[in-house]
Amino acid sequence: MDQSNLRAALAKVCDLQPYYSPNNTLEMQQRGRFVRRVIPTELRALENPLAGLLGKHGHDFLVDSSDGIGRKTEAPWVRFCSESLSPNPRTGYYMVIHFSRDGSALYVTLGCGSTVWDGGALTALADDEIYQRTSIARRAILQTHGSVGRFVGQIRLGAKAKLPQTFEKATVIARRVPYAEVASTDFVELFCEAAQY
Repeated sequence: MDQSNLRAALAKVCDLQPYYSPNNTLEMQQRGRFVRRVIPTELRALENPLAGLLGKHGHDFLVDSSDGIGRKTEAPWVRFCSESLSPNPRTGYYMVIHFSRDGSALYVTLGCGSTVWDGGALTALADDEIYQRTSIARRAILQTHGSVGRFVGQIRLGAKAKLPQTFEKATVIARRVPYAEVASTDFVELFCEAAQY
């Protein structure tokens, strides 16, 4: 299974992260193309194995992403999930790729929603509500498997804005992939490992 285009696209986003600007600069336009089009296209090309990870819910495989609404975000993301279980990133649990602010790494995570729409704007959930969501999932994993294997429960994106900081809090389990290892990482295997939990 050829993942070379996916790896190259993920690495390109990391390359562009140090050039972050909230404005639509040339670098942010390039980053947006990879986050919103190229990486989702590559994940959709892997639909058969990835939808299989969702079991009986794999029939409505969904990929979506964001590099910011209006102004660009420090921490873009791409996710895949069952659309019926997670019709939007504020609902349910899903596999999500997060990128560190400085481009030094990306994270393959199982995460959940950390925001709500309030008066036409995204508002962060209270910390205790996010903690409750992640704790339920982490507790279920530990009860079933006894451990989270080589995954951890936290990520560090290095973002200064509040919204990306909520992504850190909404992480159930995560595996950090340093930039130097992106080109050699078997992402489908990593997704499979995370999905078993």
